[in-house]
Amino acid sequence: MPPAKKSKKLTRKELQQLKEYGQLDPLGSMGAENDLDEVISKAINRRGHGRFSGVIPLDEEKTRGRKHVRGPSRSHRQTIGRDGPSRQKHALAPGNKQKNAKTDAYTKLLKSLSTSKASFINQAVIVSDDEDEEEVVEMDEDHDVYSSGEDEKMDYGGGDDTLKESEADEQEYEIDEVEQDASESEGEIDSESESEGNEVQLANAQTNSSIEKSEVYEEHDYMASHFADDDSTLMHEKLAAVTQKEYKQMPIDDPDLGAAVLFDVSNGGIRPANPRPLKQKLVRPFQKLSNQDGFTDFQRGLFNWFDQYRDVVYSSRSFDKEDEITTAYTLHTMNHVLKSRDRERKNNAELSKAHASRTDAGELRDRGFTRPRVLILTPFRNSAYKVVEKILKLSSADQEINLARLSREYGPGENDEAESKSLKRKPMDFQQTFAGNIDDSFRIGIRFQFNTVKLYADFYRADIIVASPIGLRMTTGAQKGDRKDFDFLSSIEMIIVDQCDVLLMQNWEHVTHVFDCMNKVPKKDHGCDFSRVNNWCLEGLSEYRRQTIMISEYMTPEIQAIFNNNCRSIEGKVRFKPVMQGAIADVVAQVPQIFKKLTVKRLVTAADDRFEHFAQNVFPELQKSTLNEKHTLIFVSSYYDFVRIRNYMRDKGCSFVAISEYSTRTEAMHARMNFYNGNLQFILYSERAHFYHRYPIKGIHHMVFYSLPDHPLYYSELVNLMLTSNDETASSAQLSCTAFYTKYDQLKIERIVGTRLAPQLISGDRSQYTFA
Repeated sequence: MPPAKKSKKLTRKELQQLKEYGQLDPLGSMGAENDLDEVISKAINRRGHGRFSGVIPLDEEKTRGRKHVRGPSRSHRQTIGRDGPSRQKHALAPGNKQKNAKTDAYTKLLKSLSTSKASFINQAVIVSDDEDEEEVVEMDEDHDVYSSGEDEKMDYGGGDDTLKESEADEQEYEIDEVEQDASESEGEIDSESESEGNEVQLANAQTNSSIEKSEVYEEHDYMASHFADDDSTLMHEKLAAVTQKEYKQMPIDDPDLGAAVLFDVSNGGIRPANPRPLKQKLVRPFQKLSNQDGFTDFQRGLFNWFDQYRDVVYSSRSFDKEDEITTAYTLHTMNHVLKSRDRERKNNAELSKAHASRTDAGELRDRGFTRPRVLILTPFRNSAYKVVEKILKLSSADQEINLARLSREYGPGENDEAESKSLKRKPMDFQQTFAGNIDDSFRIGIRFQFNTVKLYADFYRADIIVASPIGLRMTTGAQKGDRKDFDFLSSIEMIIVDQCDVLLMQNWEHVTHVFDCMNKVPKKDHGCDFSRVNNWCLEGLSEYRRQTIMISEYMTPEIQAIFNNNCRSIEGKVRFKPVMQGAIADVVAQVPQIFKKLTVKRLVTAADDRFEHFAQNVFPELQKSTLNEKHTLIFVSSYYDFVRIRNYMRDKGCSFVAISEYSTRTEAMHARMNFYNGNLQFILYSERAHFYHRYPIKGIHHMVFYSLPDHPLYYSELVNLMLTSNDETASSAQLSCTAFYTKYDQLKIERIVGTRLAPQLISGDRSQYTFA
């Protein structure tokens, strides 16, 4: 019997080299023991022209039989172009105790994701958006379509089987080929450590065996199944259901996220938690970022829906949940990017084997036309800065290029003292929205290569793009005739639109423009290897594999339109619909609030009908009342309606002033002063002006809501202004508040009067409702 092989020690350079080749996982303990020299030489031979030189033995007496991997000479090392110093991180390779600790952390994190509290509510509705009829289907609790059944008996909590699958997945990536794009050399960094004396004890080397294409990774991971080149009957049925907008609507009660409606296409219902939800590499960075071992209940609910690759619209965003939400979707983003790149590396290894053995590797498709996979839209640089910071922390990269430039151009900077005092006088939500850098035109590409993250990467070489809608619009072409370039959006697999409520206060047309430009066949090839492009991408079906995540404080018709027309994932979609308490409960002023319902013919003529009613009935009455009583504020939510009414009042020769988001601070100050002193009868005020400035307008006796505000908080704020600013000009008995709405304003009404009373105001027979 041959003597057992002794475990050998490797330097940190050797360990890092083997990790780069994909031959070795220092945490793996499941593989059989190999001769380390054989593993190294095999990796070098297959790589051929790799980044590192061969294994050079040192003096036997000095090294005591150990091998040392020398990196390239300084003359051959590529320099890194960066603005300012990069952040360096040197982490020692873990030993057995560290491996066990990391495994325990991974197990705990999986257990925190193992169960879903969401459940169905009584019935499902089969709905086609092209038809008005609805078919109600009673739910069968025993039917495996709607209950998890045997799936609930399976252990998805990160037990031994799950860990074995995870380690098997880590073993399958053998060789990291040189990127085919010649531009890969830009920003490339030797990630080896300079200290050669530090050594680690390595007990078990992983086997260099190939894993069949139907491995655990492909069979059980939701991401792999979603992006697979599947030509099955079920896949065609899903595609047909999404194309024809024939969804099975299933109301869901999720105690962590609230009420929701699942639009299912495959009778999948509420799926069990993904048995392979998270790359083990992300566990420690996530725990450090969250300051906890596992997910919170809220994060677990969000991440489980994200991880199913269904389209998600969550409309209960709040600033106290902001950090949890951002962490959840950045974790999902990093998980997606890392898994995708691992898939490419595995296929690179298969191709290298086939080339070495002169055999056919078959079809290996793992990418789109261009490199960017994830697009994240945020309204301001301050929010983008938070997102990028979280991505960097989750990546745990050794090098972060252009970090200083990011801090300088996106960071909070030094606030002016007068500006800080002015900001503190504003409401809390205003302070949180406008703190820091509020430039709304930006775009930044993030590229991952080996253990390096490069910020400000070219879009065609980036994995993630973080941008504002107007920033992208400047790239893709703002007007007809401009040079348009949106090929880099052709292969987006995930788009996250955060703070939709803020984007609505900018220009929502830029958001719809981004959706119109995504997942189109590119005009140029951009060095694409078409043999590796997914078939569904070549067939022009990328939008059906794209996941759309939209996060907002409230639901609006604009968001609903994106949900109906642009959310086309073949896995279905889910829309959360929270129960609204109503902003009217926050009104403390003793003012009678009258809601008047307008009769409109059709949705397309609603704006004209509203203006006609205002011009013929409302405004003449206001003019009569203001002959003796002034101080009337007219609030308009839409800027188009604002311009229309402003021109109408000018033609009538009214004594008024208009304050919009384009008014200067001086103009707004003089207008408010004249209005308060009674020199003006009317003040016309836009919702965007209130969003960007929150002017404390004093002297309001009569409040007229030409249209209700999108943000419910603005309603209570404006009505309360009548009380806080009228101690000397009017008593509560002289104050009035009138709001006009139509049956198409259901979402606005629900946010203001509450979910319970909204149906009565929308469907009731009366045309006027009074709240006192």
